[in-house]
Amino acid sequence: MATTSDSGWNKRAGPVFKYGLATGFALVLLGGLSLGLSLTNLFLEMLVVCAGLGVILGAFGSTASLKVPVQGATLAGVAAIAVALFMVLLAQMDDRYVRVKLGGDIENAAVEFVGDQNYLGAYRETHRTHDFIVFGKEIRRKRLNVFITLADNSEYHFECISSEVLRPHLATGNTVEWSFQMPVGDDGRPRIVDVDSGSPIADDVGDCRARGSTDFVSASPGSPIVSAPDVFTTAQAQTTNPADDKKIRRLINQLESDTSHVRRRARSSLASIGPQIIAPALRRLSDRTISYRLQLGLIVALAEMMRDYKKDRSEIIAMIGQDDLRRLVDASADRDRTLRIHASEFLFDLGDPRAIPLAFGRMQTASPNGRYNLLLIVKGAVPHVAQRNQRASFARQASSFKAGNTPKTNKLIESIEALAR
Repeated sequence: MATTSDSGWNKRAGPVFKYGLATGFALVLLGGLSLGLSLTNLFLEMLVVCAGLGVILGAFGSTASLKVPVQGATLAGVAAIAVALFMVLLAQMDDRYVRVKLGGDIENAAVEFVGDQNYLGAYRETHRTHDFIVFGKEIRRKRLNVFITLADNSEYHFECISSEVLRPHLATGNTVEWSFQMPVGDDGRPRIVDVDSGSPIADDVGDCRARGSTDFVSASPGSPIVSAPDVFTTAQAQTTNPADDKKIRRLINQLESDTSHVRRRARSSLASIGPQIIAPALRRLSDRTISYRLQLGLIVALAEMMRDYKKDRSEIIAMIGQDDLRRLVDASADRDRTLRIHASEFLFDLGDPRAIPLAFGRMQTASPNGRYNLLLIVKGAVPHVAQRNQRASFARQASSFKAGNTPKTNKLIESIEALAR
């Protein structure tokens, strides 16, 4: 009898059962991996797991020798079990999130909030806030990023937000309210503040290393000032891969996309290519009719690239002509803070001594914040000036810009003086 029963079950367990079982286990595995690696939204991951369990139960139900009405009831029961499992999981996830409401000067703005992943969010017209939901009980990254693009296309990159500001609120169901405040005047600083306490969440723009750039570890003295003709000749001799050139052109075109995350992804992709982006980037930066989006995107890509290729700074210097260098120095004193910070970060890491006289030449017409960024360029390049008397001369020039109402700039000048000794 056992043999006959097994044989009958095997006949009923046909392709539907086998494919159903395989599909169900695949869905459970996919959902489990997504949960473990935080690949997507938590609700979606749970739904995939429950769908997999429902398919597995349905597969076993398909092997039953039942009449049609009873089969329908069985399938309905399997679906009900799957739904019930999902509802139980949802009940277990109650309040396992924190809502971040970002208001302030962001009317008609595009806002992205990025941590371990791009957090889901939407603009609430009635409240004039961008609301984001952060699921889970932990954030692995030390820093959170908020990218704001205003209606006039100006961008503000807050990349120095400590994840500690959200950790106490994770999985509580709480709502945290932040406010973006536009700078007042050319030298004002954009900020994100906590609405309840009034304390700053992020009081600066740019990469955290650029923000604390006076604490950069300076390179040791090395290469002397090189002449522009030699540099330009070396740049012309640079050869590139045609396939990469095509990719670079495509990514550069994406820097003017109307979608902020497309622009941001293009910048990162360009930076990952390496020094090969320098020549095409500089060519586009030389265009007098260049748009703000394209100019910012190219300079951000150069700054991000330079972070990973500091060891190749001598070769990169040889790819930059004097006119290109002047344009980058001018960008370091631009009225736009985001552009200014990334341009000065690139030149600081580059440490090109040729930039020092260009920076000093731009000082008189620069704003106080612009002067700070120009002095930052000087600090990055002074250690690479071979002659001690030249370093001392540059330090004296820097000292002439000390003022009683600029303590941060004065501290930067003192660090230049120390490097020149």
